[in-house]
Amino acid sequence: MTCFVVRNLVALPEADLKPLLEESRMQGFEFVNRLAAEYANGTNRFDGPGEALFGVTCGGSLVAIGGLNRDPYAQHDYTGRVRRVYVLDQWRGQGVGRLLVERIIAEAREHFSLLTLRTLSEQADGFYRALGFRTQPKLDGATHHMVLN
Repeated sequence: MTCFVVRNLVALPEADLKPLLEESRMQGFEFVNRLAAEYANGTNRFDGPGEALFGVTCGGSLVAIGGLNRDPYAQHDYTGRVRRVYVLDQWRGQGVGRLLVERIIAEAREHFSLLTLRTLSEQADGFYRALGFRTQPKLDGATHHMVLN
């Protein structure tokens, strides 16, 4: 039995996010910082139609975060986008990322017919492919996609 719980975050827990912010910066990833900045200034609160922000907790501590937006690069409303997924190092390889992204996919199925994402990480490429995302045919602004319906 695992301690992991996926929650829909209706507000960004700034204090809980701090370990993810610090670790991601040390690893050279700026997207968690962008998530916090965009949330704070109101440009992306994951609160549009079909959008959601999720956190994975263990024992009350936030160990992963990720969201679903309408794809800002798509020309239509039926494409969702996986955004700002980050799992703390010590929790990787334990199914946390899979649990989080599967929840994002389930939410996306309720609102979108196509789900996209962009990653430049080889490790993330393998992770997303294992979840069923494809890289072909190539889509503008995305490295991976999944047809939902």
